[in-house]
Amino acid sequence: MLKKVVTYCLAALAILLFCGYFAAASILSSRGRNDEMCTAVKVTVLDSAVNRFVSPSEIEAIIASSELNPVGKARKEADLHSLEKLLESRSAIRQSDVSLSRNGILTVNITQRRPLLRIQSASGAFYIDDTGYIFPWVSTFTSYVPVVSGHIPVKLKEGYRGTPEGGDKGWVDGMIRLAGFLDRHPVWKAQIQQIDVEKNGDIAFYTVVGDQKIIFGGTDNIDYKFAKLKTFYRQIVPVYGWDRYSAVNLKFSDQIICTLRDSRTVKKSIKI
Repeated sequence: MLKKVVTYCLAALAILLFCGYFAAASILSSRGRNDEMCTAVKVTVLDSAVNRFVSPSEIEAIIASSELNPVGKARKEADLHSLEKLLESRSAIRQSDVSLSRNGILTVNITQRRPLLRIQSASGAFYIDDTGYIFPWVSTFTSYVPVVSGHIPVKLKEGYRGTPEGGDKGWVDGMIRLAGFLDRHPVWKAQIQQIDVEKNGDIAFYTVVGDQKIIFGGTDNIDYKFAKLKTFYRQIVPVYGWDRYSAVNLKFSDQIICTLRDSRTVKKSIKI
């Protein structure tokens, strides 16, 4: 019996010594890694095939010129969270993921903002992305999205970046819904050449095919209004031709109101 007790005690002691050894080794290894140096930066722009607002070299330059630059410093001095915040303060960057590998390489993965519209306002050109964030047009790269001009109700200061609030946010949200529809329907997106905001707030389109002014109204009932426009192209244009009407109004339910070239107005009831 005593022999078994001694055997169990020795086994338990061996296990404790074994665990202690690995715990100490782990602590020493961790301390060693913390003292290792960050040696280089590797930047990947994940969606560079879609947009090119920023390049890896630009990101590297931002990091290199910042006091947060970890290159040449011990691993424990790297403030990865602050680095991410620094990069995301750039208007065209939606998200940055920063990590430090075991071999001392700072890995930076960048996701850019995805514009849906471009606004031409009195204070300059701006993009609106799919989250409603507004940021200045970038001269080094143009994203080919619908351009909105005219009486823009959102007053933007030069260089503005951010998400509007109040009534401005309501207008922006409506325009995002419209832009999202166009983004999901490439045929309509290709047909809409210009989007104009009129003095009364109505949205009007100018199209690639046909020179009619398409009065869309507000950003309500978007699918229904485009269905009416489709009806105009399929049922009215083949009968009366492309040149008969100067304007097509889609604002009113169950009607397409067409304006003749001589300024007379014709109301047409429709079935969709």
